[in-house]
Amino acid sequence: MILSLTQGITRAKSSKTRMMAGAFVASAIVPITIYMPDSWLVSSVGKIVFSMLIIWVAFSYTSLRAFFARWISFYFITFAIGGTMMGVHYFLATEISLQGGSVVTFSGGYGDPVSWLFVIIGFPSSYFFTKWRLNQVSVHRMKLEDLYEVTIEWNGRLAHCKGLVDSGNQLIDPISRKMVFLADPFVWEQFLSKEDLDCLEVEKVISSMDELPEEIQSSIRLVPYQAAGVNGQLLLTLLVDKITVKTDAGNLEMKHPLLGVQHQDLNHDRLYQMLIHPQMMVKGKSA
Repeated sequence: MILSLTQGITRAKSSKTRMMAGAFVASAIVPITIYMPDSWLVSSVGKIVFSMLIIWVAFSYTSLRAFFARWISFYFITFAIGGTMMGVHYFLATEISLQGGSVVTFSGGYGDPVSWLFVIIGFPSSYFFTKWRLNQVSVHRMKLEDLYEVTIEWNGRLAHCKGLVDSGNQLIDPISRKMVFLADPFVWEQFLSKEDLDCLEVEKVISSMDELPEEIQSSIRLVPYQAAGVNGQLLLTLLVDKITVKTDAGNLEMKHPLLGVQHQDLNHDRLYQMLIHPQMMVKGKSA
């Protein structure tokens, strides 16, 4: 299970035969430790060499750099799973002490002493927890790599936020052919009062357009769109003065784009507050 998780993280190439062989080699450390306690393989240096042998058997060798990446990942996952199990054991146990360099536990809790039952239950639980957390970290990192600093200018005011390029957003106003972006309340609250923002819904705008301030009325555009399984919907957008996206290659500017009004957060962890139209990222310095 540790080797399979290592393979998943490093995207290493292997086969079931190699994985089973690597697991068999890894398990051989147990009889070596029991029957040959004075062997150099039981020392710190021996364990390092033995772990390298495990990685060499389990995965195809492509380069020295890839080999060390897999080797380090193998140790990281082993310590993560083992640390989780020892943490749970320590939490359930009442007392742990060191005697002669060995960990000695005293009975008094459900997790003490470490038993095969605890290992059988704890190891798979730690494995799936570690796998779930690593997947979450990977997704989180992917999101952060695609985030950009965005500045919106409208009616002499500026709003700053984080933007994510939404490759699935191909929405363009069919009349003006302007790109449509999308912003959540974090952005709009930098421009509008809460009362005005609450009025920016399609039904309310259609029925009571005259009650809105003139600067809002002149900027409103209703854009038809089609979502999955839903036809004939209207998105309320405002015509803003400019959107600037800060990138490593320089600032990208879009003049007079349409910015859609979203009344809920775009994502639960609030990593970004705006969806950037993908065509803006290929238009050049300005559009």
